[in-house]
Amino acid sequence: MGAPFEYGAGWIHGPSEENPTKQLADAVNAQTFLTDSDSLIVFDDEGEELDDDELEEIDENWYGALGKMDEELELDDPRSLAQAVKDLVPGAMNNEGLVWALSAFTEFSKGGPIENLSAVLHDDDDAFDLPDVVVTTGYDKILGPLAEGLDIRLSTKVTTIQYGEDGVTVTTDQGDFEGDYVVCSLPLGVLKAGTVKFDPPLPSDYRKNIEKIGFGSVTKIAFKFEQPFWDLETQYFGIMTEPKGRWNYWMSYRTFSPENIFLGLSVGAYAPLADQMSDEVMKADALEVLRGVWGDAVGEPTEMLTTHWFVDPASLGAYAFPTPGCRPS
Repeated sequence: MGAPFEYGAGWIHGPSEENPTKQLADAVNAQTFLTDSDSLIVFDDEGEELDDDELEEIDENWYGALGKMDEELELDDPRSLAQAVKDLVPGAMNNEGLVWALSAFTEFSKGGPIENLSAVLHDDDDAFDLPDVVVTTGYDKILGPLAEGLDIRLSTKVTTIQYGEDGVTVTTDQGDFEGDYVVCSLPLGVLKAGTVKFDPPLPSDYRKNIEKIGFGSVTKIAFKFEQPFWDLETQYFGIMTEPKGRWNYWMSYRTFSPENIFLGLSVGAYAPLADQMSDEVMKADALEVLRGVWGDAVGEPTEMLTTHWFVDPASLGAYAFPTPGCRPS
């Protein structure tokens, strides 16, 4: 495509000196670009651009609704974020702008639908300081120092992990591996699916947590065009779509790259649906959203890349998130 397309992580959130990802990026002299969340144009469901007052109102409603959750909910509140917003902010879920913000901002950052996010725990994570940056030289480069000197076996499927006082045996389709200990970093989706057997079974607390913690997806599609049709000075574009979460947030590469690349995102409950589409169906779905705003100015892409984390057997999702009833620990 002429510029890196990130199948996984694309931003460094809070690139302070304490952030270990920032430290890894610095170690390989990675180039980054400061993202500006205020560089945003939003279109309603008719394809009409919102003015500054309307954008400010959306921001106020979104911040206000989430602030009400923090103020009024007890730690053990069993409601989802969607249910709590309905209960505490009457009429909120009929407000098109607020619903878009809850999806494009909250569902995107948390990796799950607001119907499945814990109302009290969804925003209780900590973050490093400083505005987010995009790694323009490719996120994969920062893995170099971590991989150096390691014996890494690719395309090796683990089927069983046997562990005990005498050590561990990891059984794979390429043979067995033995050691004193094993560090298991299997994605939560794989743990949920039970495709890797543990002998003896994991402790009950582990199994309960694996079942309870949510695991969602964020779907990406990148189009490269011969000619841009969007405003080249703007970094982000929001589109109010139905169903909620359907290609409702887009990023322009032209703010940090000479390539005419437009990156679209599906989030919330729509992301797993998009993940299950073929590339051609996904392409048609995303282009329909763009043409609802820019019409015939949206040409045919010359290149396209997509993600399908929800159906990838090595991950079966992308983001862990707290569901209603989760324990903070």
